[in-house]
Amino acid sequence: MRAKSRPLAILQAKCPQCHKGNLFETGPYRLKRFARMNKQCPHCEVKFAREPRFFDGAMYISYAMNVGLFLASAFIIYQLFEPKSPNTYLIAIILEVILLYPLMFRYSRVLYLYTFGGLKYNPTLDTKGNS
Repeated sequence: MRAKSRPLAILQAKCPQCHKGNLFETGPYRLKRFARMNKQCPHCEVKFAREPRFFDGAMYISYAMNVGLFLASAFIIYQLFEPKSPNTYLIAIILEVILLYPLMFRYSRVLYLYTFGGLKYNPTLDTKGNS
């Protein structure tokens, strides 16, 4: 089986070490459990949290993603819609937060783990994480 590329593994929220195991227990819109993350990879058994409260740093990535989203939506609203009242921007931002929160939460953690987790891709791992 052909190995997944790094961007595809990030997009699918897969383990940074084997690109096969899921980082999260369920899909993003199972709202009661969308934030539950596997403690270790179900495929190669590597631990995801490198230290206690490791994923607190993902808040900074989440913040940057949200600011970018809000700026892009504000620009689109400014260019496309004639009545540019502050309420238009406010409603758009509130809707974006409600609809995209599960995705922003997950991808901020995925990007943080890939960037600062210290895990390198190893295509030779078998199902127990042994080389």
